Amino acid sequence: MDEKAEPVFWLEEYSGKPPTSVSLKRKARSKKLEFVGWGSKSLIEFLDSIGKDTTKQISQHDVTDIIGKYVNENNLLHPAKKKRVLCDERLHSIFGRKTISRIKVYDLLETHYAENQDAWDDAFFFSSEEENLCEEQKGLSLERKTYPKKKVFETPKSCFAAIVPDNIKLVYLKKSLVLDLLKDFESFEAKVVGSFVRIKSDPNYFLQKNSHLLVLVKGLKKASGNNDNNILLQVSNFVKDVSISMLSDDNFSQEECEDLHERVKTGSLKRPTVVDLEAKTRILHADITKHWLAAELTLLPKLIDRANEKGWRREYPFRILFITCLDIYALTNYGAYQLHFRYCDQIRKCSS
Repeated sequence: MDEKAEPVFWLEEYSGKPPTSVSLKRKARSKKLEFVGWGSKSLIEFLDSIGKDTTKQISQHDVTDIIGKYVNENNLLHPAKKKRVLCDERLHSIFGRKTISRIKVYDLLETHYAENQDAWDDAFFFSSEEENLCEEQKGLSLERKTYPKKKVFETPKSCFAAIVPDNIKLVYLKKSLVLDLLKDFESFEAKVVGSFVRIKSDPNYFLQKNSHLLVLVKGLKKASGNNDNNILLQVSNFVKDVSISMLSDDNFSQEECEDLHERVKTGSLKRPTVVDLEAKTRILHADITKHWLAAELTLLPKLIDRANEKGWRREYPFRILFITCLDIYALTNYGAYQLHFRYCDQIRKCSS
């Protein structure tokens, strides 16, 4: 533990431009929104037309609720597909589509907030050099490509992180860990917002293939009551707020991570950068490591009993043998950061 272990991230290699679908880039370049104060002109006009006060900023989550009530009051749900919304003239002026998915309303509103424009430009607009490259290739057929991924040890300041299990597990929180973090309410929001959690999929959404869904925590909301435990999570790609009791305490699957990747590719979720991922990892590494060690040490006596019963000493998990008193003591300070990445790397080697 003399030398500081550097975090390991996976990023996608791409030649000269962010790996965003061509259709999204075309839309982002062709339509520039006009803003009136805190929101786009079309959004402000819509809110004014239904009698909402727009002198003060209305949060993205509250606007999503307003649009949901507007849809119900005006019977704009698709008669056959209840998860689709038929856009009338007012909604079409905001979204520019004939129909939209109800669960994507929150994400579609992101570009209509002036405060989000810098982040949106970074993710979807070309640099001048890339524009020249695009002009040279104009008229050529463009194919969807899966970019190769490489492991990096230094932090590229302008690269997007690959949506792969090795990256997501660094900022993934199980229900039991969220409950542990809730004990320190002052730091709870800083640690949970921006992390990923796992919830059950909406059974009415027939296009969802997996039983569970990986979602990004975008904010917190206090439920009725004065108890700090009455916390609701505002998450991506899900209409309702999520209580902590609804979170999963299991690991996510490869298929669920691939589903998350698809939502990022289609623009339903903003692609995280390596810088953002590293910052969140540094905040969570000690808590995730302590939680993992506690679970492993709880499991260890059961594994020993099982091995004793069968007489198979080889059933001891290989990674447990590396846990020493020095390692556990080091968790209280700098060593937790180093240990987290060392064990993650060790587990990857054992599974390869």
